[in-house]
Amino acid sequence: MSLLLIGAGAAALFALISFIGPLLVRTAAPVLMRVPRLAVYGLLLVSLMWWAVVAALSLMAASLFKGPDVLPVPLADVCQRCLIAASPFPGLAQVDTLVPVVLFLIFPLVLSVVSAVWALQQRTRRRQANSAAAQRLRRDSAVADINGHSLNVLDGRAPFAFSMPQKYGGVIVSEALCATLEKNELTAVLEHERAHVEGGHHRVMAIVDTFVRPLSFIPLFAEVAASIPLYLEIIADNRARQVAGTPALASALLKIGQPASHSDHLGGLHALNIAGPDRIRQLVSPATMTSGVLPVVALVSVLAAFVTVFSSVFYSYATVLATGCAIP
Repeated sequence: MSLLLIGAGAAALFALISFIGPLLVRTAAPVLMRVPRLAVYGLLLVSLMWWAVVAALSLMAASLFKGPDVLPVPLADVCQRCLIAASPFPGLAQVDTLVPVVLFLIFPLVLSVVSAVWALQQRTRRRQANSAAAQRLRRDSAVADINGHSLNVLDGRAPFAFSMPQKYGGVIVSEALCATLEKNELTAVLEHERAHVEGGHHRVMAIVDTFVRPLSFIPLFAEVAASIPLYLEIIADNRARQVAGTPALASALLKIGQPASHSDHLGGLHALNIAGPDRIRQLVSPATMTSGVLPVVALVSVLAAFVTVFSSVFYSYATVLATGCAIP
């Protein structure tokens, strides 16, 4: 019964983290917004390690439980010896279950294969969408030299700017934007969009759209999918502020307003737009860091726990395979 309690406790703690994680991510924002690049990769790592822990818990369950044999007897005996040797709790009796243990063993493999196939499909769809958007841009835009850079300029009454991966068009602006903004404001906008292109932010969003957003029904994944684009905007804002200054960027954002559906349509689903919510407030009056310190510590602890569980389980299995399933 002790093994069953251990497994149930681990699964319950994992589920609890999945549901309280959003609160930690939100309350950690005052600190994370000051290190946005670290925040982006940290949140991505938490999400990807969640998948790794799922696989690790499946392998742990295979060593904790004993189910009906579905393999030939010689092979089943070898697997049983290996599972006993790989158990993270040697000396404790396994718990009988009606579920064949082989299902726990193959689940990580199935998960990996499904994830790889899904990633390839999403990559193909993303390329097709970007290619279609690039064709529209080449048809409807003109190339102009702005602030020493060759950019695609679209005819439009609304001021807007967005970016795509460099090979699909890079930075795109409207004629109205160039006419509306002062020189330093336009510099801020262009530096912001170039930060997206040169920083590989579209690749980051491709990872989010492929591995995080599909699981938005899990609160932790929904919060990470919503937070990472905001931190990417802060990264781009920081570059614009360094070059053109905070007043120029804030003034430009005021003139641009909210994202226009026209620019969204021209850029496709995967364009990154300069307009967005609450940006000016974050620029001129960021929240104090104090309230975010403890949530950051908690998030780091969660990530450390994920890494520990994953590494310990897979290390035990790797050791068993290397030593030939020797039972301690």
